[in-house]
Amino acid sequence: METSQDHSPQVDSPRPRGANPAWKRLLKPIASLRLTVVLFSLSLVLVFYGTLAQKENDVWDVVNEYFWSWWVLVPNKLTLLFFQIFFNASPEANWASGFWFPGGKLLFWALLINLLSAHLVRFSLSWARSGILVIHAGLLMMMAGEFVTREFAEENVMTLVQGGKSSFLESTRFNELAFTRLRADGQVDSVVIPQPILLEAAKTQQVLADEALPFKVNVLTFAGNCDLLEKFPEDFKNPATEGEGKALALKEMPPVTGVDPEQRINMPGAYVELIDKATDKPLGTWLVSGLFQLTRPIRNQEIKLGDGQPWKIALRNKRSYRPYTITLEKFTHDVYPGTNTPLNFQSDVLLQDSNLGIDRTTVIKMNEPMRHAGETFYQHQALAGDSGSVLQVVRNPGWTLPYLSCAVVSMGMLIHFGATLLRYMRKQA
Repeated sequence: METSQDHSPQVDSPRPRGANPAWKRLLKPIASLRLTVVLFSLSLVLVFYGTLAQKENDVWDVVNEYFWSWWVLVPNKLTLLFFQIFFNASPEANWASGFWFPGGKLLFWALLINLLSAHLVRFSLSWARSGILVIHAGLLMMMAGEFVTREFAEENVMTLVQGGKSSFLESTRFNELAFTRLRADGQVDSVVIPQPILLEAAKTQQVLADEALPFKVNVLTFAGNCDLLEKFPEDFKNPATEGEGKALALKEMPPVTGVDPEQRINMPGAYVELIDKATDKPLGTWLVSGLFQLTRPIRNQEIKLGDGQPWKIALRNKRSYRPYTITLEKFTHDVYPGTNTPLNFQSDVLLQDSNLGIDRTTVIKMNEPMRHAGETFYQHQALAGDSGSVLQVVRNPGWTLPYLSCAVVSMGMLIHFGATLLRYMRKQA
């Protein structure tokens, strides 16, 4: 007895509608809304600890340590303070210890990956979701703006005395040890040692040498912030044998927080020993400090070698030179009648840039900056006795991104809520 067999080709059953491809299943945990909430919660805790840390540390140090790092070691005193604020822990408690916490850079990239994964897994291109897509595009633009500002923005100052001119900017965060000498042809020889190298040399007691200098440099001590005492403490043995330091004592101070009204920036100081290259004999020890740069006229310390032009030594703010020159023709400082409250700071300056063919006068006031060569010059403050002006110079190639991102987010919210309102009105109709 024969049986019939069906020899027709087998057809695979179609994949059920709504089945996710493998890549979506892999991204689904990363795109979880719960993960978003956890990351935002960790970010709030990080901001809390970073804010507390600014009480005793410089603002920029806190930004680098907490918000631009992968991990941060939260000290035990901040942990104790956290439990005291939220759980009423005893101030005498000593059980808390420091712990590692995700830094701002790690949380930033985690949130970015979470956001992009959510778009790939859940969001689709449609008019109903267009507002959400525009809002998220604005948030991505804001993140990009912060990255550009962090990596490429510069903030410096230019100090101008009445009738004087300058072609260089000074940093308020970084310093350098500078050796300068005026040559017979009127040119200036300059050799600078950046602050990180000074710090490393002070720790390792490494003697620094440069072929342009006739002496070697031995950094005995380096203080990131200091004060200069005219009255020597008891049992103080003065290391300085030359220059201004013979009548002053260096006192190391804790770093400023950046928000203290009495002192906004650190004033570094160091004891520097110079050694003759030819004979290996000490030439003396100098006290150098950023505080010397605040006096008018500036205290210049000289290093005399033979009959040639003397070298000058100074610990100063890091300089960056520009192809243009700014001359302060007039400085005006007005106050409200009967008070010391500033009414107006104004600098009448002459801007000269031979590369661009610019030779013009302009006025820089409060809220009325000058812009040139991608930099913005703000009226910052006045020198002692209104003897001159200090301009804040900012270069930020990403300065428009925060404004654009706010505009994009606002537009996205209008689109989203407008579409929701239209759907509601249609239902009501």
